[in-house]
Amino acid sequence: MAQQHYENFPVGSWLLPARARRHLHRIYAFARTADDLADELRDPAALAAFRQDFLAHVAGTRAEVPLFVELAATIRELQLEQALFTDLLDAFEQDLHVNRYDDEALLLDYCRRSANPIGRLVLRVSGHRDAASDALSDRICTALQLLNHLQDLRSDLLERDRIYFPARDLQRFGVTEDMLRAGHAGSEVRALVAAWAQRLGTDFAAGWPLVQRVRGRLRWELRAILRGAAAVLAGMRRQDHDVLGGKVRLRKHQRLLCLLGGLCTARAPEFVVEAS
Repeated sequence: MAQQHYENFPVGSWLLPARARRHLHRIYAFARTADDLADELRDPAALAAFRQDFLAHVAGTRAEVPLFVELAATIRELQLEQALFTDLLDAFEQDLHVNRYDDEALLLDYCRRSANPIGRLVLRVSGHRDAASDALSDRICTALQLLNHLQDLRSDLLERDRIYFPARDLQRFGVTEDMLRAGHAGSEVRALVAAWAQRLGTDFAAGWPLVQRVRGRLRWELRAILRGAAAVLAGMRRQDHDVLGGKVRLRKHQRLLCLLGGLCTARAPEFVVEAS
């Protein structure tokens, strides 16, 4: 499933032990399937049925759908919080009827449910349950979510009539919806993207200490993920923040370099480059 969907960042990669990968692949399959019901099929009834089936399997009243049977086993074995999964479903449901965000508070509340549960689940799978690690993970995951939306600024609007970045920010930079539909970014859109890229780089840098808090091979995975984020930000800078003219995507060799860097290099990548 991960191979069929482009992902900038590792999804339970070989950097993690096999036991952790098995659990994370189940979690990824759950999230990816539910997300596709909302984003690709745009089917609220199917998403509601998905939620109902999931809850029934977790409660033990059904054992029919392999995806849920295996995921329920992971939830019981690792004592995962059910709310982390239902928060994800709430966010996917929100995508079906909310396509604009007036202010930053609303956007961050969406990220709290759409992105942050994934990071906390990764921590739980690896044996980490503490508030300080959760807070660092939340900062990284929200930034990863927004970095993806920044890359997809044009396609989100054209394909889903959706703009994630706050209307107040668009107004502040003089960005109109027609500008976001264009084949190339004008100065207003580039300024908006540059401001958010700078902010997200700061968030990644602030979240980097999580690398030192976690144990074992998760440290390698986190370093690889954050190196991928730094590489995407660098790609945006090379394109003068014109994310409309061509999606900033990591090529296979770049992703491999991020994985190898996560394995071999403890030094933090350069997330923020000050304007000259």
